[in-house]
Amino acid sequence: MDEVGSIAEAACGREMSVIDTMCSISEKHRENSGKKFRPSDADYWKTVQSAKTEGKKLIFVSGPLPMELIYAMDCVPLCLDLIPARLSENPELTAKFIGETDRRVDQDFCALNRAEIGAMISGKLGVAPDAYVSVPIPCDSARTAYFVMSRFAEAPAFNFDIPMRINDRSLGYVATQLESFLDFLENVTGEKLDWNKLKYRMELSNRAGELLNECARLRKNRPCPMSSHMAVWNELMNAMSPTEPMLKQLEEELRICRARAAKGESPCPTGEKHRVLLLQNLFWQGIDITDWLETEFGAVTVADGFFLRTRDFFGELDDREACLELMCRRMLTGSSVHGAAVSAFELSDMASGAVREYGADVSIFLGNAGCRHSWAAEKLVTDSITDTFGIPTLSVDVDNTDRRYKSEKDIKMAISEYMDAVVNNQK
Repeated sequence: MDEVGSIAEAACGREMSVIDTMCSISEKHRENSGKKFRPSDADYWKTVQSAKTEGKKLIFVSGPLPMELIYAMDCVPLCLDLIPARLSENPELTAKFIGETDRRVDQDFCALNRAEIGAMISGKLGVAPDAYVSVPIPCDSARTAYFVMSRFAEAPAFNFDIPMRINDRSLGYVATQLESFLDFLENVTGEKLDWNKLKYRMELSNRAGELLNECARLRKNRPCPMSSHMAVWNELMNAMSPTEPMLKQLEEELRICRARAAKGESPCPTGEKHRVLLLQNLFWQGIDITDWLETEFGAVTVADGFFLRTRDFFGELDDREACLELMCRRMLTGSSVHGAAVSAFELSDMASGAVREYGADVSIFLGNAGCRHSWAAEKLVTDSITDTFGIPTLSVDVDNTDRRYKSEKDIKMAISEYMDAVVNNQK
């Protein structure tokens, strides 16, 4: 049994809490990454782990809440979606938490929501919330699951109501709720919002977004200096963007990208042969697939994830109304990271733009079985890529949380057959 498996087994046997398990698994992955740069969430879990001992309020969060506000109030957010994303590396532990939910909750949720609810109700989480906040994304599972989690949190709760459309009316509706949320947060903490502290967090968030954009721009180079891990970064940005550890990681990625670009180096051992658009939200498992594509096929992932639109930035930081409006807009658009609340035509335009800008010649769609909304748009998006660029897309159904649905071996087999029979046959 490997070290990560031993850690997970300890969690199953109640020797370790879920949060302690997250800390250990993330730290082991950082230690084992060797010379190859990888996004890391180790510092985040340590912050969650030590929140109460440092006298900070711990806020459980579901959905794209503006974390600048949480950190500015000297609180620590526990983004519940990060738990199943990290636990997905251990199918046995993930299955236990899914089973816990299935036994106690009579609802049809996706595996991600079932795993995080199971972790909450298992008695093994290891931390308790001072408050719970949800920003529901418009998918079948999340809108119901967040209210279930609100009930199990056993803490003061604030649940946003997020409209499906983005326009002036919906922005005003969310803005009214955001003002109420600020009052709620001040009541939970017993402190008033310090705008200077919020400005600092918005500055960090802006800088993190700038670093991500610069790394993405460098991936347009030939050869591409580093495979994209945007699906993981999008996951971490929601929790960590306004923090110093996040900036430190992104600065390191940019340093490596610049150095490799200057030398014309590729991450592929035998040199770059293909450039991949990987439409997926497999989170940490996606990193393993990008590594494998580099080694087996000389295929570098130039863009990944579902949401390929440019990131919005805070403008004049002393303009309270403008800053809060941007937070509202981000809540409305945040769910688009996983392909929700965005039309098939928008997804098609974003995917086609990525193929054009990054020069992709390989298109792979790894659709999450629980994200029915993304599958509804899949054919239109993939047909658009084929019609416009002559690139056939491989579509594979996977599960971004429960690896029992389809093993990594099966996923790689499907990709191998596509690369051998379709991509390389066209050369």
